[in-house]
Amino acid sequence: MDAIHRLIGFATVAAVAVGIGWSALLVIARRAGGPRYEWFQAAVVSLIIVGATSGLLLLASGARPADAIHLLYAVIAIGLIPLARSFLGGASGRGRSALLLVAFVALGGLLYRLFTTG
Repeated sequence: MDAIHRLIGFATVAAVAVGIGWSALLVIARRAGGPRYEWFQAAVVSLIIVGATSGLLLLASGARPADAIHLLYAVIAIGLIPLARSFLGGASGRGRSALLLVAFVALGGLLYRLFTTG
């Protein structure tokens, strides 16, 4: 189960790297993402949820992270993209993309901390 949890973590890092690149391109182009971009955001959040679920299964089996703050970081990672999306209401195309770029970069930093506390 630990290997699966780690594999999901690496897949999430790759997805977040794509999200950073995609968001940066949208900011440069001064556009908002379309339905595929929104689907991608949902896929990233789903991947994080699957990773957190595998972590909960590890926790239930008796394994513990090296640092207990790992659990808090996991909860924050799940909510980061949905929280950013909740602020998109009146933002322009470039503003929407910029906000999501910030969210993806923050998520990347958070994933780094998850790896270092795991």
